Amino acid sequence: MARAAQARSPGIQDAGEVHVVFYDEATGKAFAETVIAGERLPESFEARTTMHLGKDDWTVVEARPVTAAEFRRTGELVLIVRKANPVVMIDPGEVLFSLPTINDYLPGIAPGSSKLNQDVIELHEDDWRQVEWVSGSAGEMIASELDAIRRIYETERVEHGFRKVHLRKEIRSPLAGCGVRLEDLIESMGPSATRLAGVSYRDVAGIVESSFGLRVLSSVEVYGVAPGGVIEALCCANRRTNNAPQPDVDNLAGFAARVSASSFL
Repeated sequence: MARAAQARSPGIQDAGEVHVVFYDEATGKAFAETVIAGERLPESFEARTTMHLGKDDWTVVEARPVTAAEFRRTGELVLIVRKANPVVMIDPGEVLFSLPTINDYLPGIAPGSSKLNQDVIELHEDDWRQVEWVSGSAGEMIASELDAIRRIYETERVEHGFRKVHLRKEIRSPLAGCGVRLEDLIESMGPSATRLAGVSYRDVAGIVESSFGLRVLSSVEVYGVAPGGVIEALCCANRRTNNAPQPDVDNLAGFAARVSASSFL
């Protein structure tokens, strides 16, 4: 086994040092170990982390344990890593987008929050508000956004993606001012609904501020943001139901009918 530095011996580790062992995800074997001062390591490996080892960059796939509080206490850390893909320069004109549209506004992460050991809805940033409810009062803006997306499909679509992407900017808070309460949504979804800790972004630490998430037995996931318990954005993440879609779909449709201020964008 190659050693990046002299590994510690039991009982002689200096205070604040952490013995780190690196495992290659591809082979399942340890290939390096070292002792690192605790303050040089991140507070957690919750977010995507890349480390430079030798001549290569490696992405941390899994950390055991995840948080600094734990590995500083034990003095031991195992990192399972994957060699990072090299940067390849390509012609910008050859870049294709996988989606025809994304939302311009991403809410921030709640300070000090963590999704570690939490049940959350985890999204790629580009998937934020891809299926959402929008107040009927925003009819003109809805039509404008849909026209722009339609033009992307008609003029920028190629076999494997889109040459351009439409950035939706007009509707920042799709349900702002509608008075839709989170507690009413939760009640409408029935006792089978599971309240989650909120929403997070993939490879980003923390939970979106004022976010909520619900998962029902049919596997449908509903999420959004509700500052002070009043919903400003209400969206669907997983929309594929299992073999028992009712009554969850009926509950959601009934709630939409009652608030009578929403349409899909």
